[in-house]
Amino acid sequence: MTQSDSGQVSKPAPHPQKRQTTGEILRRILLKVIVPVLILIVLWQLIAYLTGTSLVDVLSDLIRLTTEGDSEGHFLIDHVQVSLTRVAIGFIFAAATAIPFGIAIGRYRLVDSIFGPVVEAMRPIPPIAWIPLAILLFRTNMLGAQVFIIWVGAFFPILINTTTGVRRTEPVHIDAAKTFGAGELQILSKIVLPSAGPEVFAGLRIGFGIGWMCLVAAEMIGGGLGLGYLVLIMQQVGRTGAVISSMLLIGLIGFLISYFFLIIEKKLLKWRQTVSV
Repeated sequence: MTQSDSGQVSKPAPHPQKRQTTGEILRRILLKVIVPVLILIVLWQLIAYLTGTSLVDVLSDLIRLTTEGDSEGHFLIDHVQVSLTRVAIGFIFAAATAIPFGIAIGRYRLVDSIFGPVVEAMRPIPPIAWIPLAILLFRTNMLGAQVFIIWVGAFFPILINTTTGVRRTEPVHIDAAKTFGAGELQILSKIVLPSAGPEVFAGLRIGFGIGWMCLVAAEMIGGGLGLGYLVLIMQQVGRTGAVISSMLLIGLIGFLISYFFLIIEKKLLKWRQTVSV
């Protein structure tokens, strides 16, 4: 507050950026809520026109799957639990193998020279193309084959992003640490990993998204349960509404888990202001 010549206390002037902040909020609402909803409405109208399925049919089939189950007697929650279990196992294996391997390739030239060409040769192979090999490798173990397909889909994005993040570590920081007597383990834990953190998290998000997409193809191998299997059997019995509701549920779960990764990334990497939720 400021005091005028007449002795009256005047109110402080409004913050000059208040209107700009309000405009940014409205812009975010427009871009992140209104525009996506309009796009979904247009896409829905297109799908409804092509398939002859209304929103009421999709909602009724979703309720039937939740309360009555599918044509084989399995409830929707059973399919969701099985799918989340499979993708979690495959994703954990992918992260546990890709992150250390990516650090080794990005940090050590010998490892890069040996395994770099192998990774670049195998990376362009689509995960779906591994399905026949997965069946041959695991034979009657369908869970192992499905987890393997999810692992393949998530492994390479995590590996490439981790390698890129390690290579972007500033050499001057490593040289300074060596000057002060830091060992290799300290350099990795205190400098390399924090520096590569944003790329690693980006790889985890991308890897999970691809692994979740591969889940549909993996569960079509067999297994009797899972959202991908649900889409397949609902298509076979001609329940288009159930197929669309299952696809929408797959997209919703993938979105929520990706959003969860963004929240964790924002909490752990507070210094990175570019992360938005």
